[in-house]
Amino acid sequence: MRSSFFSSLVNGPFGDPALFVRAAHRGEAILFDCGDLHPLSGRDLLKIRHVFISHAHIDHLIGFDHLLRHHLYRPTCLNFYGPPGIIEHLSHRLAGYTWNLVGGFPLQIRVREAAGEKSGRQALFRASEGFSRRDEEPPNCSDFVCETLHYRVRTRPLLHGNIVSQGYALEEKLHVAIHPDALDRRGYARGRWLTRFKDLLREGAAGDTPIEVPQASGGTPRDLPLSRIREEIAHCQKGMKIAYITDCEPRAENYARILDLAQGADLLAIEAVFAHQDLARARERNHLTARIAGELARRAAVGKLLPFHHSPRYQDRPQLLQEEALSFFSG
Repeated sequence: MRSSFFSSLVNGPFGDPALFVRAAHRGEAILFDCGDLHPLSGRDLLKIRHVFISHAHIDHLIGFDHLLRHHLYRPTCLNFYGPPGIIEHLSHRLAGYTWNLVGGFPLQIRVREAAGEKSGRQALFRASEGFSRRDEEPPNCSDFVCETLHYRVRTRPLLHGNIVSQGYALEEKLHVAIHPDALDRRGYARGRWLTRFKDLLREGAAGDTPIEVPQASGGTPRDLPLSRIREEIAHCQKGMKIAYITDCEPRAENYARILDLAQGADLLAIEAVFAHQDLARARERNHLTARIAGELARRAAVGKLLPFHHSPRYQDRPQLLQEEALSFFSG
């Protein structure tokens, strides 16, 4: 299966948490946590549409202002998701500036809170209104905190001392694979029509839905039914999945929720803050060890493990936590 999501740690395993995920062929990106974002190019920052915050510690939210500044003049809506209380946190961040010159600016920021099995709160902030808060009716209760045509994101609360840190799982709804050799055999041109074709399959459109198929020879396009094109040039399969876990204490309740989110993921990005020899310190600071991260990844049968959020105390041994996590992942 070709990758639908391309992910990278913005600041490496020792820096502020921020996982940048680019959606292939979509011109958009997803961000998990919002640590320092200066390493991202302006072009990448402008692709971001959805931001999933685990919790409001400074190293997970310091990049908010940088992201805001890049989008301030844009006619976009930035969507933020986080634990209960995230609306107040972002409202106060926005209130820290004077907005007397943004009357005609089109940017909107929508913030939704996770709240277990119930629908969390939701609020909208418009630049044209000085980012004053408008409470909105949240969507119907769902297992997914975010759902688009192409992907959805599930969340679970993880215990991090006396606060909650949200874990997330990004799931592609349906992976549509195009066979280039089949396109060539039938003389179909490549291009944007394939994006519409994929979208119709994800929407569950009727098989007789007509699609205008351009010809590689440059001849007159042909109107063909969706079902026929699918049989000729494509196949569908379960979509790609990425799980993101950080800032949670080593306890059974958290392990169960992590396994629920990460089961069968193609990639698990998970904190590995301390070496297991420092388990007492990990419990004191409410973080996972590299060994626990690796064991959870193995139990969840993930395809690839990405340990991050390493404590700076190991910077003189930068490979220690990676090697510990990967060794227990491989068994």
